[in-house]
Amino acid sequence: MLNNYLKVYWLGNLVLLLNIILVLFLLGYQFMHFAKFPIREIKVLGQYHHLDEDQVSMISDRFIKGNFFSLDLFSTKEAFTKLPWVRNVSLRRVWPDQLEVLVEEHQAIGRWDAIALVNENGEIFHGASDQDLPLFFGPEGTESYIVLEYKKMQSILDNKQLKIAQLSLSSRYTWDIRTANNMRIILSKDNIEENLSRFVTQYDNVLFSVKRIGSADLRYPNGFAVKKSNEPIQKIDSGERPLI
Repeated sequence: MLNNYLKVYWLGNLVLLLNIILVLFLLGYQFMHFAKFPIREIKVLGQYHHLDEDQVSMISDRFIKGNFFSLDLFSTKEAFTKLPWVRNVSLRRVWPDQLEVLVEEHQAIGRWDAIALVNENGEIFHGASDQDLPLFFGPEGTESYIVLEYKKMQSILDNKQLKIAQLSLSSRYTWDIRTANNMRIILSKDNIEENLSRFVTQYDNVLFSVKRIGSADLRYPNGFAVKKSNEPIQKIDSGERPLI
């Protein structure tokens, strides 16, 4: 008899506790969704140059719905990341009426196939820029590889103040460099930095000899071949046929 009484007693307490929790939940829901705690300020943080007040206002008007508690951070974040120059964004509510937006912008390193931009991580994005950027071409999926090799190549060419204006990678992984002074440099997929460094080391001597280099073929195992503008190829050092 006593056991039955205790069971009923604890069951009643449990039901009462569940009812209290349900009431508190409903009160909390009503408070968070219908109380007036509007977002009054959107504070954009981070180093950015292509995000303006009009874009922030557009997102605020179209996507920031609800109050401080009911704001949908996921859809708001998606709206910011759809902006052309925004690579990543994180959001944080700041009591009582502020939304902090930490923005990471793309850092453009080149133009991809004249239709888009590519950032330092080899990611394609669609933005407008009037910067003097090199033009990249290559098979789909090679963007990161091309950016990585571009940085290495440009570092080597910097020794002679040569700037890459265009960099192409063929389907057979042959490299074609066009410099800002209209010189063409061809490389195979093997020993890229070694062969380019060898050419740069000899650059002044070659330039003195041919006056103006039209193209340089570095696909030789032990040397390279240069061509003056509108003249036949001239062999430099010993070497075999180029490795195509």
